[in-house]
Amino acid sequence: MTQGLISSRYARALLAFADINGEADRVCREAQVLESAIREVPEIQKIVTDPAAVSDTEKMTILRSALRSGEMSLTMERFLGLVLHNRREHELRFILHTFTVIYYKSRGISFASVTTAVPAPARLMERIGASMEKAVHGEVVLSAETDPSIIGGTVIRLDGIRLDASVAGQLATLRKEFTQRNKRIV
Repeated sequence: MTQGLISSRYARALLAFADINGEADRVCREAQVLESAIREVPEIQKIVTDPAAVSDTEKMTILRSALRSGEMSLTMERFLGLVLHNRREHELRFILHTFTVIYYKSRGISFASVTTAVPAPARLMERIGASMEKAVHGEVVLSAETDPSIIGGTVIRLDGIRLDASVAGQLATLRKEFTQRNKRIV
């Protein structure tokens, strides 16, 4: 099985289990915190994803402590126990990320990011968010990113679609067109 198929199956099972238990919202918040901790803290990633690093009980303790509240929903605890029992801990970050995406999609919520060369003003972000919500006919969770390498303009990502209106993107397009027309590398 491929990583995407495994994470998708486990994520869908977690969503169904969380919906049945009425804890889907809480489980989603926990999944986001845990996925972030595994992604951003190398020590947690190494310990949790290595089957031989520590016992499953210790891994559960580490995962519980990664939640700021220290308390984990019964649904998440049982699910993590299943993942550890089936030796899929190396897939855990991807499972949690996929769960979050599937959860929001099932609620009609889309994710979008706006990348600018300098921090975008709040009014601009509000206008972009409103335009996106109108386009997708639903709620959009918008995040702002800053990347000086785009020089100017914006790069917008929405549900896997990338709209590049950056200066760097336009320069790359011009360079490509110029090269193709002149059949030489610039």
